[in-house]
Amino acid sequence: RRITEMFSSPADHVPYLKSDQFAKDLHRLNKKVRAVLEDEPRCVFLQSPAYVFGDIHGNLEDLHFFSDNIWNLGMSLTAGNFVFLGDYVDRGMSCLECVAYLFAMKLSLPHKVFLLRGNHETRDVNGWEEHYGARSFIYQCQERFGQTVGFQLWNEINETFDRMPLAAVIDQDIFCVHGGIPRPISDPNADGGRIRDILNVSKVAGINPPYEHEEDEYQQVASDCIWSDPASEEQERTSVDEETGYGDSLRGG
Repeated sequence: RRITEMFSSPADHVPYLKSDQFAKDLHRLNKKVRAVLEDEPRCVFLQSPAYVFGDIHGNLEDLHFFSDNIWNLGMSLTAGNFVFLGDYVDRGMSCLECVAYLFAMKLSLPHKVFLLRGNHETRDVNGWEEHYGARSFIYQCQERFGQTVGFQLWNEINETFDRMPLAAVIDQDIFCVHGGIPRPISDPNADGGRIRDILNVSKVAGINPPYEHEEDEYQQVASDCIWSDPASEEQERTSVDEETGYGDSLRGG
């Protein structure tokens, strides 16, 4: 309740957002949402109507815009499902607030709100303080709650990210993912194809960096889901394999 009230008027809740109580609420919320996510497949199957949202990147104003214009009566009273495609943290200055609100909505409406994973939901990226500075997720956690508690909370939230689904399919027709279609590791013409590969990714996947239990081929599938970019026309002419349709990313890999 405190978190949903905070979202309604964050300016009125600044003391709470800087308090130990907010850290404790996030800790409890993480544990509960983690359990919900563990029950979901790596690819979730939904029916329309569905709203699909792109990167949030710690921008609370974007979430408020969506709330005011799409679920102004509340998510529970708005017809349809809500699918978020990842990248909830980094770059923006309200990462903790965005994560708290989306986790609270997931816990309240587990069969209506779906949080897919983006490449910023990995430790290698959201822990890259040298690159993102004050806009990095780890910096905001530690700046808000101190080095020890902030690091612990950052790691706990990443453990929840580790359990997020990688993709969604709407009406058996529309494929939703943060990055792109993964390279096949089994017969792409067999029943299930790429979807089966995604479903076989470990329930708990660090990806970047991976846990010891993660198999290389399924780490590749997960990585493609959160990292792959569409090829430019120039890339299609010069670096994309004509047989597979894949090539090296400009970002590496």
